[in-house]
Amino acid sequence: MKKIIILIAVVLAIGLAGGAYLIFNNGNQEAEAALLATDDEHYEKIGIQKSQPEAWEDGMRTDGQEGSYEWWYVDSEFEDGTTIVTVFYTKDGFDVPGPAQPTVYIDITYPDGTVVHEGFSEEAGNVIDASTEIADVQIGESYLRDIGGAYELKFASGDVVYEAIMETTIPMWRPATGHWFFGDDEENFFAWVVAQPSSNIQATLTVGDTTTELTGTGYHDHNWGNIGMNEVMNHWYWGRAKVGEYDVITADIISEEAYGYTRVPVIMVAKDGEVIADNQENLVVERADTIQHPETGKFMDNHITYILADDDDTEYRIEYIREEDIVVASLLESLPAGQKFLANLLGANPTYVRILGDVILTVTEGENVTKIEQEGLWEQMFFGNNTEAYIWN
Repeated sequence: MKKIIILIAVVLAIGLAGGAYLIFNNGNQEAEAALLATDDEHYEKIGIQKSQPEAWEDGMRTDGQEGSYEWWYVDSEFEDGTTIVTVFYTKDGFDVPGPAQPTVYIDITYPDGTVVHEGFSEEAGNVIDASTEIADVQIGESYLRDIGGAYELKFASGDVVYEAIMETTIPMWRPATGHWFFGDDEENFFAWVVAQPSSNIQATLTVGDTTTELTGTGYHDHNWGNIGMNEVMNHWYWGRAKVGEYDVITADIISEEAYGYTRVPVIMVAKDGEVIADNQENLVVERADTIQHPETGKFMDNHITYILADDDDTEYRIEYIREEDIVVASLLESLPAGQKFLANLLGANPTYVRILGDVILTVTEGENVTKIEQEGLWEQMFFGNNTEAYIWN
């Protein structure tokens, strides 16, 4: 959920006027339901098992046409400081009501801050070439393939060719069913499976006449659903980090006003290549040092803490402490002029902030306390227009 979602077709989210940044513990009884599905009935309804996710769950999960969205996301961090994000879409980005139109893009950020963006779209109406049995997605000359224990990735468009082999170091994971349902009848949903929580990557990048060999680490996840995220989500924080011998993934997701600003957070803690804690029902999220962001106008929490009391009496405390922003973007900037004008007229102001700071992991096992600190990146995605918010736990 991870991630910069720059290509949004139409954003019509109109946020709150006023309000207070307050957290209530009893829930908003008048709002529509918002929940992460965790019970046996939902597993049966979705057709998945509680055990380890299966390879087919990273295969195509929608029909790729009107009324749906789906994408496969990969990010990579290399030893020389280069980062690369590649996304394969069934549609023109986030265009839920629009026609099928397979689209792939790549964002390359060099250590000096230089950014290269390249993309390719097939004709509108084309349905993506993707398997439902395994991750095997192709758009033009670009593809993402599960080759058993690893993924093979190629992006080729314009003067950019990027080829990578991503060796899995943590097995596929999802939070419970990986499905968030919205509405009392659960008619709307957002789904997420983390196909590769962590990987070792060997890659070759060619831009123009320059070819570079790269070594680093990466992450791959897969999202799909049937309603625009701006209609069901107000904002989220999402982060992943490698802290010492641990890998962590966290998200604090707050639903939209119609769904009571309900908090539906998630966490994963892995150690030495194995997921060791992910009980979402025991997760508590705390926010502190809240300011109004000088550029977005939204609130920004400078200190976010995820606290997970595991079933074996071990407590994991993950703190994100903001130091600086490395990306601050309005999601309207990628829209055509007419759509951007309409969104502004309606008061929409969706924003994205990528944050750099300290990630502190404290593991408490009885009398034994281990504290590890690492620099890390995380993000705030804000669909709503509110500068303040209510949150219902």
